[in-house]
Amino acid sequence: MWKIKNNTNKQYLHKFETEIIIPIFGMIRDYVIEIESGKIELPLERVDLWKTTDIFLKLSDAQKNLLSYIMQKTVSGRKLQDLFYLVVVTFNSSYVEAIFRIYKEQNGKVFAGNYDIQPIQIDDYFKELFVTYFYNTFFADDYVWDILVGEGYNRKSFHKNFKIENKMVVCPYCDIEITIAGSNNNIEHFLPKSKYPLIAMNPLNLISSCYACNKADEGKGDRIPQFPIVSPYNEMIGESAQFDVDFLSKRIALRNKGNQAHHNYFKFLKLYSRYADPIVFRSVDHAAESLFETLSNYPSPTKESIDSYIQKRERMNNLSFALKSIISKYPQYKAYKST
Repeated sequence: MWKIKNNTNKQYLHKFETEIIIPIFGMIRDYVIEIESGKIELPLERVDLWKTTDIFLKLSDAQKNLLSYIMQKTVSGRKLQDLFYLVVVTFNSSYVEAIFRIYKEQNGKVFAGNYDIQPIQIDDYFKELFVTYFYNTFFADDYVWDILVGEGYNRKSFHKNFKIENKMVVCPYCDIEITIAGSNNNIEHFLPKSKYPLIAMNPLNLISSCYACNKADEGKGDRIPQFPIVSPYNEMIGESAQFDVDFLSKRIALRNKGNQAHHNYFKFLKLYSRYADPIVFRSVDHAAESLFETLSNYPSPTKESIDSYIQKRERMNNLSFALKSIISKYPQYKAYKST
C-alpha cells in the first residue's frame, strides 16, 4: 500500500552481486567452455576447480579468500564446490549463457519497475545456487559481509535499514500490521523465490513485511500474481484504495478505484478479505474515536486539523489509509467546519 524505497540495502546487495554472483557465473561459464573446447578433459576432480579459472586468478587476495570460503561452505551436506562441479559437468555453454541472460533480463525488469514477469523453468542446480546458498545461507553470513563491506549485515540489518529509510513501522504491503517487533518481520519476496530464483537477491524484489502478508493462508505466500501487477516500489498503492464502512454490520470494505494492476495487487495480498474482518473495523473505529477525543481538547478544531492529524500518524500507526478514507462518514466529523 505504501510507496517505498530500499536504497541502503541496495548498496549491500549490489556489492554481493558484483563480487560473488557475477564472478561465480563467470567461472561456471568459462569452465564449461573449456570443457567443450577440449582444453579440460573429463572426468574432473571435485575440489578447487574454480581456482584454475582466469576470473579467480585475477582477483585480489581478499576476494580469493572470500570465494574460497564460499566454495567450502556446506549446506545440507553439500559444499558449494560440489554444486559447482555438478553444474559444469551437467550443462553446456548455451544453457549457462541462457541462464545468465535470464538473470540479467529479470533483474533488469525489476530495477526498471516492471514486475510483469512470467516464470521460467530453471534447473534445480541453479535454484539451489541462488536460493539455498546465496539467499538462505550467505545473506546472513557475518564473514561474507565482513569481507564485502567491512561490517556485519544480516536480515535484522535489512529490516532496520528499511524502516529507517522509509520512516515507517507498519507493513508496507497491507497497512494493517505493525512491524516494530522483530518476530513480526519477514524479508518477503514480491515475486516468490521458489518461482523466480534468479531475482532472489534483488533488493527491489525484497520487502520488509509483516508475518501475515508472507503466509499463504493470510497473504500472498509463494503464489504467482496475476498480471499486470503493481509493487510498493512503483507507487503509493493505498491511494488507489477506497474504503467503505457499514456501521450496522461493523465492517469495512476495500474497493479498488485504480486499474487492473491495483486490483491484482489487492487480490494477490488477499486485502479484500483481510479488510473485511470485523477486527479491522473495531481497530479503525477505535482510532477514530481516539482522534475525536484528542481533538476535542483543542479550541475550534476543523476538518483540516483532522486530516492533518491523520497524516502525521501515517507510517508509524497502522490502518491510516482506511481511517483517512472513512473518517468523513462519522457524525463527529460532519459537525466540524472547514476553514
